[in-house]
Amino acid sequence: MTQIDYNNSSKACPACFKECKKINKRINNRKLSEIKTKEVPHILKVFDF
Repeated sequence: MTQIDYNNSSKACPACFKECKKINKRINNRKLSEIKTKEVPHILKVFDF
């Protein structure tokens, strides 16, 4: 089993990768100009346990 140093990796750690997928789903292929200001806190809310 090899150890991956995520600080020096082009891959995200599993927890970060999962949160990035959630953000992408919330954005839903929209342009930044199409995202409403009130949506931003919800979109950027990460690691909500």
